[in-house]
Amino acid sequence: MARKPKTLEAGSIFEELDVDGDGIITDEEMAKAREIAEFQHKQSLRENEDKKEDQIRSMAWFALWGMLLYPVLILITSFFDVDDAAQIIGDIAPTYFIAIAGLVAAFFGAQAYTSTNKSNDDDF
Repeated sequence: MARKPKTLEAGSIFEELDVDGDGIITDEEMAKAREIAEFQHKQSLRENEDKKEDQIRSMAWFALWGMLLYPVLILITSFFDVDDAAQIIGDIAPTYFIAIAGLVAAFFGAQAYTSTNKSNDDDF
């Protein structure tokens, strides 16, 4: 008994796989579509990784600026004779500096670790 040829319904998402338009999707056309899909997936992963690194970098810079401006905040509160605020801000300063220093150290440590791993991967 002869098999009926397979056909795609109108508007099927698989119509675009039939590159030569002969109504038959060959193994070669399927392999090409798979390569394209894998490339697009890898590209989107790279873009997401870049965005993530940009966000982490922004967070680290924000933390560094906060660390630099914290003493200025204490001076401003003292200048405007808000001694209670200056005292409170001064009291939490050690905890703030330790936390921010840990955050920034983790960022730079992760950057150094990933750059060393990338350079080791390039050696092969």
